[in-house]
Amino acid sequence: MPTKIDYDFIQKLEGGCQTQGYVPDPESSRSGVTIATGFDLGQRTKQDLIDLGLNTFLVDLLSPYCGYQGEEAEAYLKNHPLTVSDAQAELIDFAVKTQHTLKLEVVYNASIEKDKMPFSALPSQIQTVIASVSFQYGIGLKKRTPKFWQAITEQDWKRTLTILLDFEDRYTTRRNQEAHLLMQIV
Repeated sequence: MPTKIDYDFIQKLEGGCQTQGYVPDPESSRSGVTIATGFDLGQRTKQDLIDLGLNTFLVDLLSPYCGYQGEEAEAYLKNHPLTVSDAQAELIDFAVKTQHTLKLEVVYNASIEKDKMPFSALPSQIQTVIASVSFQYGIGLKKRTPKFWQAITEQDWKRTLTILLDFEDRYTTRRNQEAHLLMQIV
């Protein structure tokens, strides 16, 4: 299932590929220790790491950070700093992108009417915006961002743009950059 997602765009929004573990916004979010391009270990289990196809070394290195969120994650990281090599960060990114994109495409295609374009046929800008929001909110966009999900599955791109510009979350800069990308074709 080839896609046209601009992962460089998403990587910039995620703060780039990080080799040092960090916890984004520990006081106000459910984020955990994060590594590579926004790979949040607070949302993961050891089994998730195995299911991603990560090698045993990476599973053993990353699994102690799984499940810790917010200030608890920050405290754990302070006592147990996490560092990966550039090559390891790239392996993590590849595994995450592959699994996430496959799941996103399946969920999206199962949610659209038969007369709508499947995910693989959507323009790059649209695929990228959908993937960007889903990398931040997870595959369950229907539940976490219902207005956005309805607009994208109905393929109402003008409404999608309006929603991005008034998303009602704390990530206005990111949503505005996604909206700017979508404006290229709407």
